[in-house]
Amino acid sequence: MSFKKLFGTQVKLLRNFRKLTQEELSEQINIDIRQLARIEAGTSFVTSETIEKLCTALNVTYKELFDFENIEDNMTCEDIKKYKQNYSKLSKLMQKIAQNDAKTEYISLAVNSLEKKTSLEKLKSIIFGMTLK
Repeated sequence: MSFKKLFGTQVKLLRNFRKLTQEELSEQINIDIRQLARIEAGTSFVTSETIEKLCTALNVTYKELFDFENIEDNMTCEDIKKYKQNYSKLSKLMQKIAQNDAKTEYISLAVNSLEKKTSLEKLKSIIFGMTLK
């Protein structure tokens, strides 16, 4: 994969992670939405000024913006959406099972604590208040 393509994929992944549309990000970094689309597609590159604006808008360091180590060649936004959907399904399934199983309830709370403070607090009280059998 070319450098421009890797960079574009990284920008797209970070934009989606921050839950920004192309329009929102292009407004924040003050470039045309079509230019952002070309950057994400890997057909155009950015100026140093735009790199600075991207780092600010996406809340990442320069190093993070150019860290392509974890990008898979075939990763798309659809892959990310599928992952989120599967995570949600797994979490719901664990909650059903957890109603009758203390160990599964513990695991379910651990997973949910990554996103919800109330689950984290409940998990802390379980860890410090009892042991699982």
